[in-house]
Amino acid sequence: MGRVREFQKDDTGEVAELWAKEFHLRESVPLDSLSRYLEEVFFLNPWQSGDFPSLVYENSDRRIAGFVGVMPRPMRFMGKSIKAAVASQIVVDRSKGLPFAALELFRKFFSGPQDLSFSDGANGLARRVWEAAGGGVAMLYSPLWTRILRPAQYLVNLCENRRLLGTVAKASRPISWALDAAAVRIADGPYCFSEPESIEAEPAEEAIIWCLRHLAGHRALQPEYDLDSLKWLLKKAGEQKKHGELRKGMVQSVKGEILGWYLYYAKPGAVSQVLQIGGKVRSIAHVLNHLFYQAWQQGAIAVSGQTEPEFALELSSSHCGFTWPGGVLVQSRNKDILDVIHRGNAFLTRLEGEWWMRFCDLSETGNDKQISSFRRAAVNGTVSKSGASTGSAADDWAQKGCQGTNNGARQAAVCAG
Repeated sequence: MGRVREFQKDDTGEVAELWAKEFHLRESVPLDSLSRYLEEVFFLNPWQSGDFPSLVYENSDRRIAGFVGVMPRPMRFMGKSIKAAVASQIVVDRSKGLPFAALELFRKFFSGPQDLSFSDGANGLARRVWEAAGGGVAMLYSPLWTRILRPAQYLVNLCENRRLLGTVAKASRPISWALDAAAVRIADGPYCFSEPESIEAEPAEEAIIWCLRHLAGHRALQPEYDLDSLKWLLKKAGEQKKHGELRKGMVQSVKGEILGWYLYYAKPGAVSQVLQIGGKVRSIAHVLNHLFYQAWQQGAIAVSGQTEPEFALELSSSHCGFTWPGGVLVQSRNKDILDVIHRGNAFLTRLEGEWWMRFCDLSETGNDKQISSFRRAAVNGTVSKSGASTGSAADDWAQKGCQGTNNGARQAAVCAG
């Protein structure tokens, strides 16, 4: 008969082997590197005190057949400190015939001392098991928004990722570049971008903490960071390379007022993923305009992120579409905490969840890397060492056309306004 127990440092090798096996990556993932990363994330994070252990499921032979990683995260609820715990990397050995192993892992996790349990980016199966164990879905935070920047290249990318019309999609790349270059020349169109009037700079960690406390501090539920924990988190998030290079931006008005900030992964020729974005509702449009403009300059074909309910209207007005590929999962014995989340009065981003972890790098195949390398080199011209796109001739022509239709004036927003 199986049992759930605490994850120990001596278990990292066995869990790494299970993880690689279930993701069919035994031949491509160095198990020692994966084992070290498991230790770094779940034993050496700045919040781990031993009260929130990760969990393993042992079968009757006392072999590890299931795992769920747990990371504690301090938060504030209605001005008081609380403890949250993030569930990550749920995996079960399917060859052992243990249909209730995942359910037992989640139930044990929910019985811990945390005030709030949550996870982001869950697939349909994980969501169903989570709900069966007594958890729920944060509906307002689950949709993903996407702002398409280069529509033709985005369509080609979509076909390639879904393995649709493979040969046709590859042959269509040059045509997509020309179509997107033409789209940029349509003045006041949704794909015409010019530099915003507000000022953007790269913030230090101290500035991000200031933004979290002063621009997101009105939320009933919000994360609580100190300088050391935020530095550790951003360092680890920056190690993730599958989604590109981590970039930070803080937006100020021409008078020096801080309007908001964002963290995103810049990836030329692909979809740039947003890790966190924040600001006052009245000024978030300026922050979004800067984000879209910077990602467009870097050669991204689109920008995507987890929905922030407070900004949903502005996201929609900025030509963002919404999809539901996964979900944000929550559980708490405190109904007031759940009520705040379900009303959208919480600040929960990918940075607070598990999305930033580097496990996705380990699951990227060599073929994916080859495609990514091709896109970086060919889709939008060359990229300098600093990461700034020099652009293709078509993009240079298109950008001049967009600005020329406005008499060279600097615009405060995407041309569509």
